[in-house]
Amino acid sequence: MFGWFKRSPQTSPESELIATQPHGEIFPWPKGAVLTAVDELVLALPIELFGDRPMGESLFAPDDVQMNIPPQGDTFFVRLMPGMSISCAKSVQSYVVSEDGKPRRIKVQPPR
Repeated sequence: MFGWFKRSPQTSPESELIATQPHGEIFPWPKGAVLTAVDELVLALPIELFGDRPMGESLFAPDDVQMNIPPQGDTFFVRLMPGMSISCAKSVQSYVVSEDGKPRRIKVQPPR
């Protein structure tokens, strides 16, 4: 009887999906959408994401995420290992960078 009250959270199929993203193809990333790496991947994001805000208020990722912010250019890179999730404080456009040119799988949870 007590088990009736212990329900695990249910995820509807419409609330998240797995996308296969080709190398270099730009995709829109809405504010609040959570991307979770299924495969190891590198995402390219615009530096303008930060604006005047601290990094921690603009990009939400695990503490052990790897980032590369080149001194020149308008793009920075984030490496996600399988299972790592990331989201942004504002809508941006991004793309996957893959040395082998193969697409990467990403679980997408739309903004609430």
